[in-house]
Amino acid sequence: MSEDPSPRAAAYGQGRIFQSERDIQITETHHHGAPDPAASPTGPASVRVALTAPLRAALRDREELRGELLAGLDAGGGVHVLHGFGGCGKTAVARWLFDQSAPSRVALWVDASTELQLRAGMLAVAADRGASPEEVRAAQEGRRAAADLVWQRLDASPEPWLLVLDNADDPQPLRDGWLRSSPRGTVLVTSRQSADPAWTGAGARIHRVDVLPAVEGAQLLHDLAPGDHQPEATMRLAARLGFHPLALTLAGGFLSQQLLESWTVEEYLERLGEDPATLLDRGASLESGARERLSRTWQLSLDALEHRGLPEATAVLRLLACWGHAPVPVSLLAPSAMQAVGVPGLAAERIEAGLHGLLSASLVDLFEVPGGAGGRRVRCVTAHGLLLETIAAGVPEAQRAELYGAAAALVNRAVLGGDANTVRLVEPHLLALLENSATADHVLDAARRVRDIYDAAGQWVDALPFATALVEAASREEAAEGIVAVADSIALGKTIHMSGDFAGAEPVLKKALDAATVLAEEAPLFQADTCVQLALCYAKGGRNAEAIRLLHRAGEIRHCILGPTHADTAEVLLTEVDSHYLMGNYGVSLRVAQQLMDLVPSLHGERSELITVKAPLISATAMRKAKESRSPESPWRVVATSTADDTAYLDAQELDWNLVWERAQEALGAHISHFGPDHPQTASARYNLALTAWGHGDQETAISELRRTVDTRAAHLGVEHPWTIMVNGDLALCLALRGDTEEAPALAEKAYAAALRILGPQHFITLRCATARKAASS
Repeated sequence: MSEDPSPRAAAYGQGRIFQSERDIQITETHHHGAPDPAASPTGPASVRVALTAPLRAALRDREELRGELLAGLDAGGGVHVLHGFGGCGKTAVARWLFDQSAPSRVALWVDASTELQLRAGMLAVAADRGASPEEVRAAQEGRRAAADLVWQRLDASPEPWLLVLDNADDPQPLRDGWLRSSPRGTVLVTSRQSADPAWTGAGARIHRVDVLPAVEGAQLLHDLAPGDHQPEATMRLAARLGFHPLALTLAGGFLSQQLLESWTVEEYLERLGEDPATLLDRGASLESGARERLSRTWQLSLDALEHRGLPEATAVLRLLACWGHAPVPVSLLAPSAMQAVGVPGLAAERIEAGLHGLLSASLVDLFEVPGGAGGRRVRCVTAHGLLLETIAAGVPEAQRAELYGAAAALVNRAVLGGDANTVRLVEPHLLALLENSATADHVLDAARRVRDIYDAAGQWVDALPFATALVEAASREEAAEGIVAVADSIALGKTIHMSGDFAGAEPVLKKALDAATVLAEEAPLFQADTCVQLALCYAKGGRNAEAIRLLHRAGEIRHCILGPTHADTAEVLLTEVDSHYLMGNYGVSLRVAQQLMDLVPSLHGERSELITVKAPLISATAMRKAKESRSPESPWRVVATSTADDTAYLDAQELDWNLVWERAQEALGAHISHFGPDHPQTASARYNLALTAWGHGDQETAISELRRTVDTRAAHLGVEHPWTIMVNGDLALCLALRGDTEEAPALAEKAYAAALRILGPQHFITLRCATARKAASS
């Protein structure tokens, strides 16, 4: 091989390869490859126009925020950050302020969505404020500090200015000196990030931009889609969209731009379905970017979080989307719970990081909910309903079953092992899972527990959604005839009845009785249980003879299976007393009441304590009713319809008001000890005491106790519950008999009107209120 000291070179395109031998040394600075346009961007066409679409409609609400921004603009020298989750109108507010700034100041707009666009835009700002081409070129080539050049020119600006840095969702580039304050102008940043060192370093004022209030949201929808739409329908659509500005804008855009069809607001509302994002995106204009499409606007934030190393944020949001839109106690997301259950795609030790990422991107909010009845405050996380629906629709089918199963398991843990405050907040999510056919089986026990807790507390209105959902779940699974399903149907009938819908309970209980009859050999006590509940329903409707027949049937079954001293057998007697005195059979009711009281010392069974507490009240009520029937002056006197034997028995009792008053006091004391002073069952004992006090001659106590009864029943049952209406009617009657001419007529009229509307003209409560109305008007 010959030696050749000359360098050998071969050129390939714009590159060169040098080979050298011996002592020759070559140094060369060379750029390889084709020029990269992104590496030295030419910059925006203008920084004097807003790089966003014009507002489609006038801004609604935001008066306080807009006032603060205008004041800041006048004062100058401040940095303001508008933050909030995607589509809430941050850029719209910035565009409004941009338009407001002219002609008193120079308005400058920079797209800060990427570092390259931010850099190019800010250098264009420097050029606008007087930087020479050479200065700008030096900054572009790295021969001069670019941020320093920009802010030197902004500080030296002869005119005051407004600088908008739009879509700074990744504030990290701003920390490199691009965000500063200046006495010559005001900086307004829009970002999805609620907190960042860039905001702190610039001394920025932070403003949250959230969804619109209800009225303004509906008005925005009307502005965008004017026409003959019903205001109520417009409000319903706005509420369905969670008053989210982008969603309202898209819906309004669709309704106003239809060419081939003409949908009403009601039709649009019906077609939203479970995946509203798909329909809403049809309202975007052809040139709309990802930020102006609901299906993508939130995904941009999640993509950014994943880019920052937080893919767990998406997994956390998918888990939240499995539940309802109500606040979620953070205890559901505790690492210990997650570890016990196992959530697909989400490691327990990363849940905290994922949640922090969502908070930083304004996709979720963290706040504390006051505890009920003096309980501790509960920290919760919440997200917008449309966001959750959009995320839920995007869960891969392969992960859906496992993810929802984990969500159900977490709710089960919270209900079966959590404190009362946590359980209360978990209930909406339990209902959401119970109403989902894919997850209902996982939460049945938890739902029954919540239903039974509310039943025991006398909060039947709160128990009703769970009782209803349990029966509906059984129907979906075609298991309505099974033992457990029949028990749930009986519980539903009872709950409907106790909630005040006497007529609505009847068909449910009749259907349950048919199913229980089919199961008579397998589970005979279900027949008795249904008969008792249906009898109570009939009695409240004035059908006492039918009620008594059902009670006899129930008594025979329970006596045969459980024995005469079982608490459930005694319950039949307790219910029978009520039906007899409502029929005017006062002697019979006293006989049965005495029979019940004789059983009390020997009662056994799970509910023996409960029947022991209730028995004295039903006995005291029977005594009061019997005494009223013998007192011509009593306003509630109903002539007895008893047989001669029963009348003789009644005569032998030698009832007097002192004895009746003593028994009424004992019954109230027992209820307060067992249920507490403000339980609806205690209200029944207080009501009996009030009417007894009137018969005893103590009108002040009667009126005072009636008022307290009204308050308790209204708080627990509602102002239009039949039992609340009845007490209001009795209070009006007592006031009228005492000569009250102001409160009594109005109260009586209100009670009568409610009873007439809810119960009909012939119901005994309506007739009772009619008596009060007549007394108050005379």
